[in-house]
Amino acid sequence: MRYRYIDHTSDLGVEIYGKNLQDLFKNAQYALFDNILDLSTVEVKSKKTITISSETLEELFMDWLRELLFRFATEYFITKEVNSLVVNQTKLSAEVAGEYFDPARHQIKIEIKTPTYHNYKITATPDGYKATVIFDV
Repeated sequence: MRYRYIDHTSDLGVEIYGKNLQDLFKNAQYALFDNILDLSTVEVKSKKTITISSETLEELFMDWLRELLFRFATEYFITKEVNSLVVNQTKLSAEVAGEYFDPARHQIKIEIKTPTYHNYKITATPDGYKATVIFDV
């Protein structure tokens, strides 16, 4: 299971899972775009490189989500998949693939504005990692 919904009164709450940090970050990308639109309508036509540095793992995770949303909001780039990802506690380098938004083929399900710090946490589990995130919609 990549992610599951958690109850929240007005925003979108999810728990994201990964057997390691790479899986956690990849599954976070999937959870984000799986809720924005139907990923089965997205083709891989373009690739982009993303490099991020942050003070902590928790900030790096939030910055990853924000960067993906920023590229969607400003460049209309839909990230369908993460081809390569190197992540440690404070640095991330990734190659993402997808295509630019086409209103004739892509229908928005919900608008996600930003991940919030409300109830936000990343925890190590016996199976790997779990991140709890509430998205402002």
